[in-house]
Amino acid sequence: MVTTGVLFATGDILAQAMFPHVDHLDNDNPEEHKDTSLWTTFHYPRTLRAMIYGSFFFAPISVMWQTRKLPLIKNPFIHRYRQIWPHSKIHFYDSTWRLSIDQLFMPSLVWIPLYNTVMTVLALHDNPLHLAKEKLENNWWRVLKASWTVWPAFQFANLMWTPVHLRIVAANLWSVGWNCFLSFVHNTKGHGKGSGKKLEELVDIETDDEEQTMVYS
Repeated sequence: MVTTGVLFATGDILAQAMFPHVDHLDNDNPEEHKDTSLWTTFHYPRTLRAMIYGSFFFAPISVMWQTRKLPLIKNPFIHRYRQIWPHSKIHFYDSTWRLSIDQLFMPSLVWIPLYNTVMTVLALHDNPLHLAKEKLENNWWRVLKASWTVWPAFQFANLMWTPVHLRIVAANLWSVGWNCFLSFVHNTKGHGKGSGKKLEELVDIETDDEEQTMVYS
């Protein structure tokens, strides 16, 4: 829980440090992009929310799933070959089956709904459950596709070669870069919706009203 919370907070700190945004930016005035006096200050409650989510929500479920449940799942289609195939081959087919279950069901049914619900509640939005439901209706499929562009290859390597007790740490380290990448794509002028770039269109999960424009030093 401590490790996951720290790494979630690290991802948010890096995102805020690398991509500071400007409130009420006039898109018709490009000079405002260079005016550092308009940059917002560091938003500590946002980092605290990330830490709380990582420590008290993501970590316990991840531990239960990654270390207690997922390793016990076996590929049912190779049952008759388990006594004759080498361990490395069996491990490959089991890991592939575990990857399929992990990527098909956990993001869609657990992680995306959980993140939307917890973060809207922690942010003390008015009627947070309604807002979470609205976000899921608008963004669930887009977020899921974004997840599939980054996580399957990593998770396959994680399942194949990382010891069970270190898989969550490895995933959390990977997610630091993933969170920063999403922050860049969603919140940098010229990226995301309308950019004409397929990858950016794919991973942009914000509505037009929620878009923020970022600036660089």
